[in-house]
Amino acid sequence: MEQIKSPLAARNVPPGLKSCVIHGYDNWHDAIAEGRHDFFTKLTPHLAENGLTPFLAEGNSRASRALLTEDHFHLIVGGPAMYGPTILHAFPSYLWGFWYLDELGHGYNSSLRFARYSPQYSPDTADREAAEYFFNGVTGYMLRENISKLRQEPRLDAPLRIATATILCQLTETDTPGSHYLSTEQMIDTAATFDREALVYVKPHPEQSKKGRRRIVEICQNHPNVKLTDASIHDLIQAARVVITQNSSAGFEALMQKKPVITCGKSDYWQATLTPRTVAELHAAIEAGPETMASFDYEGYFHWFLEQQCLEPAKANFLPRAWARIKDKLLLS
Repeated sequence: MEQIKSPLAARNVPPGLKSCVIHGYDNWHDAIAEGRHDFFTKLTPHLAENGLTPFLAEGNSRASRALLTEDHFHLIVGGPAMYGPTILHAFPSYLWGFWYLDELGHGYNSSLRFARYSPQYSPDTADREAAEYFFNGVTGYMLRENISKLRQEPRLDAPLRIATATILCQLTETDTPGSHYLSTEQMIDTAATFDREALVYVKPHPEQSKKGRRRIVEICQNHPNVKLTDASIHDLIQAARVVITQNSSAGFEALMQKKPVITCGKSDYWQATLTPRTVAELHAAIEAGPETMASFDYEGYFHWFLEQQCLEPAKANFLPRAWARIKDKLLLS
């Protein structure tokens, strides 16, 4: 794969849909160049074999911005959501090993935010058995090995004390305006006052800044029943009656334990959560969450979201599925 090392090098990319420009933003440029992700080490030779010469550009560089105005196929990695007739976004999904290849973005910007989910598999069918096998395999491994998108503290030998809620905080400094319906303070205050005698766990983001963490500590200090903790999310989720976040990947991980998840922001996994937009709605979701979500088809949803909507580079069907999406985007025969 050829790298674009300077703005002038943009002239070396031939015009037309014979080139695939991979725009690697932030650390993604070096990670792709060094071959650290099988998504790209497998996909780029396949692109070349099918007439799309891959080039790698540093996202948001002058070369990258110039190329985005030209008639190439563009693969955005770790960049902002953008739409174009020849643009797809590649990015890891909520669980390692599964990737987006999406025309709008990743996370709450992905096209899955506009998708509807309904239980697909009836009991006692082969499809149902496949969904349960997939769910148990993925979740069993991650919970047993304490695996998450970000590093976690070791699992505890004994379960934590049961809590009304576990609140999984996000990086407040990087909040995108309009992506959250309720603030961290509103989530903590509402959960804490729902039952003042019951425990509430609050876990800061593992990469939270000192300033952001101080703010969370100040909020928690207003409520004697709130415990700030850095324990593994898997232990904290296990102990919670409900899990509350805005649109964190950790909220998706809570689905592995079939917990009622409350997302107080835009997300593309809202189909499996309750999504309040006001404090009153959040209070109602905390109260009714376990009953409302008691019959939700978590196995079917995981199979639908990860197995059917995302791509898995480790699987033999990765290249045919990825190429099918690219062909569909470029209207190739």
